[in-house]
Amino acid sequence: MTNNISDKDKLLINSSIDDKFVKNWLNKLEAAQKGHYTETEFLNKVNLCFGVALIILTTGVTAFIFFDPATYKELTKLCLAIASAIAAALSGMVTFGRFGERASEHRITAGRYGKLRRQLEFLQATSSKTIKEDEFKNKLKLLRIEWEYVAANAPLTPKKGETSYFRPLLIRFGMIAGTLSVALLLKSYL
Repeated sequence: MTNNISDKDKLLINSSIDDKFVKNWLNKLEAAQKGHYTETEFLNKVNLCFGVALIILTTGVTAFIFFDPATYKELTKLCLAIASAIAAALSGMVTFGRFGERASEHRITAGRYGKLRRQLEFLQATSSKTIKEDEFKNKLKLLRIEWEYVAANAPLTPKKGETSYFRPLLIRFGMIAGTLSVALLLKSYL
């Protein structure tokens, strides 16, 4: 069987321009994938810290609500009131922050970017032979359309190097709230 592709219809993918173009796309897809995985890890940490603190606080407040100490009755009531207020604030932050849901969205998006990157790597690896220029352009066009769809539905990530100072404080706040809640409950018990 003969190949009826003329030389002018052939495109050598390993040419320097096409190679730079594909590498540029691969770098962008890799950066997007890593950004979403980083955001997933951050949101999971925040969700864990806030969740543990909330569980400790609400359990402690519930357990000690009917506790009647022999001494320091007013201090015990104050500690329980503060712990209850912190629990209510944490509950609101967990509910409206949707950290677990957002982490899941970022994980799914990172997986989609990874799929696109693997498709492009496969296209690059299998097209070391000569193929029709139109066929290669169509495959790239389909990949670009799918990329645009993924990007349009992707949750936002912070720009590289432009994360706020608030982000690390969010995790620390969850840890501090949990520690403070244990201290308040122990103080009211002792």
